[in-house]
Parts: sequence; C-alpha cells; structure tokens
Amino acid sequence: MSKVRVSVIIPTYRCGKYIAAGIDSVLAQTRQPDEIFIIDDGSTDDTQAVVSSYSDPRIRYVQMPHRGTSAARSKGIDLATGDYLAFLDADDLWRPTMLEKQLAVMERDETLVCSFTNFGRFQEGSNKVFPDQFVFYPEMDELPLTKHADGCTFTVEGDAFVHFLRFIEIPVYMQCMLFRRSLIADMRLNESIGRCQDREFVLRVFMRGKVAFTREILADIRRHGSNTTLDLSLMALDKLRATLPLRQVVDTPARRAALNDRLVKSWIDAATALIRAGRRTDGLGHYAKTFTVPGSRRRKVRGTARIAYELVTSFAARGPGSRAAQQNLQTQLVRRREPAADTDPVEPEGIGHRGIDATEGTQTAGEAGLSHQLDGRR
Repeated sequence: MSKVRVSVIIPTYRCGKYIAAGIDSVLAQTRQPDEIFIIDDGSTDDTQAVVSSYSDPRIRYVQMPHRGTSAARSKGIDLATGDYLAFLDADDLWRPTMLEKQLAVMERDETLVCSFTNFGRFQEGSNKVFPDQFVFYPEMDELPLTKHADGCTFTVEGDAFVHFLRFIEIPVYMQCMLFRRSLIADMRLNESIGRCQDREFVLRVFMRGKVAFTREILADIRRHGSNTTLDLSLMALDKLRATLPLRQVVDTPARRAALNDRLVKSWIDAATALIRAGRRTDGLGHYAKTFTVPGSRRRKVRGTARIAYELVTSFAARGPGSRAAQQNLQTQLVRRREPAADTDPVEPEGIGHRGIDATEGTQTAGEAGLSHQLDGRR
C-alpha cells in the first residue's frame, strides 16, 4: 500500500475564510497524501495569501480564470499523478482516517472504481449538527451488498449506476469519495451543468466499475450563507439539467430503463418547482415531457396526482405573502435559465450537492406518496 500515490484536489472560490481548516484536515490524515492541488477558480479574497502561508512542498497552488467548480475539479484531474484521486471542497473537512480507511478498501479490490463514506453536517455560527446522513437514505438497506470484515464497509453488487439511480437522492458528495484514477483518467466534469455537476459525474463514474462505501462518518460538510446549494427552492431544475446528459452515455438496456424512469421523476420534480414558483404554464410544459419518455406508468400516474395537488394548492394560496414568494422564485428562474418546457437544454457532445439536508423542508402530509423531502435536501 505504501507504493501507491494519492492526489488530493481542493477546488476553491473565495473561501479564504475556510480553506485553512480544510487544508489542515488534509495534512492531519493518518495516511498522508502525496500531492495536494489547490485549484483557485478566480478568487478575489485572501485565498492566495492563506495558501501561501503553508510551506509544505506537496501543496501546489494553481490559479485559473473563474469558470466554476466543474472546471476547477477537471483542472485538478489534469494535473494529478496519483493512483487515487480525492476531492475536498475548501469549506469542508475530513476526519483524520478518511484517506487511510478508504484506501484500504480500494486496495483490497482492484475492480472498485470508487468508494464513499458517510458524512456529518454542521451549521456555521450555531450548535446545529446533523450527524449520520445515511439515515436519510433508506434505500441503502435495500442494496445487494457484500459486507467487509470491519462490519461497516460494504461493496455494492451488480450495476451501481442502476441501483443508485433508483434512489430518491444519491447519497454521495465528491468530497466523501476516493476514485481509482486508472478507471476515470479520461473523464472530466461537465462545465455546462452548473449546480449538481458532481451528481452527473459520479453517476458516470458508477458505470466504470464496482462501488464500495462505509457507514463510518469520515467527512464533515459545512453549511453557511455562501454555499452554492443553500437555495433549495429550484434545485429540481438543476437535478433535471444534470440528468439529461446521461442519455448520451448509457450503454446497456438496464441502464437505459433506469435512466428513463429517473427522467420521468426529474421532469415531474421540475414541473412541481415551477408551479410552486407561480409558473404554471411552464410547469405543465415540463410535466408533459414525462409522456415523451419511456418509463414507469405507475410513476407517471403518481406524478399526475402530484401535479394536480400542486395546481390546486397554487390557486388556493394567492395571498400577498404567496405572491411575493412566487415573484422571488420567478426572478431566480430567470437568472438560472431553467430548461424550457418545449426544448431540452443544449447538451455537449460526449461526456460532461450537492448532497442532502433531509432535516429541513419536508413536504406536507397532503403530498402522500410523493418523493420525500424534495426541496429539503441540500
């Protein structure tokens, strides 16, 4: 194990306030990384000064014009020379055995393309801590698994892409993962997606090999006012945008069927978000898209009931407060350029959150049978 090399990639954008803690958590690893790339995506704060205070020769600080997290992560992949790649967002933290334990799992099985860990969440400026995020993924208990000797690590048997695409949410952050570089060396993140680009990337990774995970919490995700995923109201549109490009890369009938079923859900989720924003016509247009996708008839029927409920609710809630909230969401939609109902977003040729906060924003009891906590996940 001592012969393999581990590369750590830390993309950052105006995180001078947090990045020292992140770097320190990497340097405190019981299995030390061999190289650390800090990819500065055009920061205008004191990030460079903070990073310059470190004299460790393994740290390389790379500046680039502001192009987004996808470009910064891809730049790190370009530069990395390690056998394994690990990503840490500049505002998050690793626990000391993060690399050691994941590397041990990966080294035992060369067919593994990646492994991921459980994680905790904490709210900056408060005592709020949300431990053990896996409890919000009940589908984890339904996976076909092989248990490792430690009792808390598992290998997912079968097609991980198909299995995880069926989850309501995908229980991984890139900063909780370790990737085998030889199996993903030709892959880069899709810069056209924006938010949820890590989701699309990870799903493509899942098509490259087997996947393992540990229920042990080895990373801590920070919540603060600058998180790109703090705004949850229109996350469904981002998830739709991140799912559509997968149509170009699915390569088996089983994967195609799983993706189609996911697309039905994604169009319905996006339609729901638009209706809640007061954009009923656009929402109905997105809902109509579900019938152009081969997929589960049951999901479409449930989606129809869900859209009907949202329409009734939106017409009933027409007070001043509701109108103000809708106007705010409409402004966000314009800024984000959501996929139009009558056309798909332009997708790049070839290949191209983020995780979950299930402690907030749960849906009402009137939405029984619907996907739980759609808007309450980070």
